[in-house]
Amino acid sequence: MTPEPPTRHWLDAAAAVLAGLVPFFVYLRTMAPTVYGLDSAELTTGAFLLGVVHSPGSPLFLLLGHAFTWLPFGDVGYRVNLFSVCSGATAAAFVCAAVRRLTGQRLLALGSAWYLAFSYYFWVAAVAAELYALHAFIVAALLWLALRWRDELDITRIAVFAALFGLGLGNHLSLAVLAPGFAWLLTSGRGQSWRPRRWWLAALAGGLAGASIYFYLPLRAASPMNYARDYGIDVRTWTGFWAAVSGQMFASHYFAVPLSQLPHEVLAYAYRLWSNFLALGCFLGVLGLVADFERRRDVHVGLILLFAGHLVFMLTYDVPDREMMLLPTYMIWSLWTAIGVKTVAEWGSALRRGSSSELVGEPVPVPRRGTAATTAAAIMLAMSATNLAVNFSAADISDDWSARQRGEAILAGLPLEAVFIGGWYDVPVLEYLRWVEVLRPDVETVNLFFVRPGREADVARAYLRDGRAVFTSAPAALLADDFDFEPEAGCNCSRVVPRSARGGGEPRSR
Repeated sequence: MTPEPPTRHWLDAAAAVLAGLVPFFVYLRTMAPTVYGLDSAELTTGAFLLGVVHSPGSPLFLLLGHAFTWLPFGDVGYRVNLFSVCSGATAAAFVCAAVRRLTGQRLLALGSAWYLAFSYYFWVAAVAAELYALHAFIVAALLWLALRWRDELDITRIAVFAALFGLGLGNHLSLAVLAPGFAWLLTSGRGQSWRPRRWWLAALAGGLAGASIYFYLPLRAASPMNYARDYGIDVRTWTGFWAAVSGQMFASHYFAVPLSQLPHEVLAYAYRLWSNFLALGCFLGVLGLVADFERRRDVHVGLILLFAGHLVFMLTYDVPDREMMLLPTYMIWSLWTAIGVKTVAEWGSALRRGSSSELVGEPVPVPRRGTAATTAAAIMLAMSATNLAVNFSAADISDDWSARQRGEAILAGLPLEAVFIGGWYDVPVLEYLRWVEVLRPDVETVNLFFVRPGREADVARAYLRDGRAVFTSAPAALLADDFDFEPEAGCNCSRVVPRSARGGGEPRSR
């Protein structure tokens, strides 16, 4: 392989920086202004406290997110949201670098990165604290490293790749289902040049070094925020550590979608893909894969394995937010879309040149590469601008204070030393306000997710026996014959009241 002139390397680097810089400012403009709800609030609190969040613990996110909590502006919620902004923008930069390697066209790569960055699902993953933007950054960087490894076979690349893969498992375990696709990309093609012992040892050392980030869990087991402990898992023991790292908290959700529902899930994903790339990108993705498959069969087999492996797992993973976990499939599709745009531009250039030559009776020449490259870049940049215009208002959550306002309203409406029992919608935000901003530390919260099914009412009874005022946003989960619920307008929740305190009465039917 002939080395490229240094000037081209600088131009490629500049394109990658620009590919990330523009989305960064767009994401910053549309980012959540403070703590967001659900897992976002949990992860923000975990990053601030260096706690242990839900399985598998996501230590990489917590450690990197903690660094952002030291920024001197905004509240902690804003700062950790900014971490997702930076992760999403960096992912776009690596997508640009990967497309540049696949197509050889710098401006096309730049437009392709923006096309993905401004697609709906990618955009919304980058504007609030969540695992998905960091996951996208890691997958994009691994793709670029794998493609570069295929060209250079440098032992440093394989060690860095393995270390990053191990670290990536410390953010989101779904990276594991991409292992077959990455293994194919790394070992196919010029595999005869491998020196097995040397390369495998480098990969093993790098992978173990990266995955060692999970030692964070036992080291931080004493944190006031330890969701593993709340779930009954002691991460300081080998059994508990493995239960947390292997995602046992959600094991019942793996491959839990019934077979009868899979056709619906496939159609739902097809619709998401269609809407995410505004229809045209779907056609161009198919074209790019088909047109380029024979020329680079090994690369596309690897990309198909990445795409299919992630998609099959997520379509059978029975959790409500799995649509946000599909970013790697959109990323792979954006690579095929870029190749499809290049193919269309080359066909168009050939047709134009051919028609012009026939008019003057000359033989059909080979079309000039520059013309096709310019057309491809123009098409992709136009598609990116369309995504930006269409999705801006839908992805913009810069005025969304709802999670904070909901949490503050609940805490303001609770008496001293009250107990609040709720679900994932309320409790993580309350924990953020109590632990991070030290607002109403006297209030105790109970997340029903960590209560054994059938024991929810027992939890309320125990606090009531201790003379504590108990409130809940989930009365349906606490139904019992020995207490009632009084709506509390101040906190938009209900107070749990023992029936004896209301003068007895007939037992309530359930």
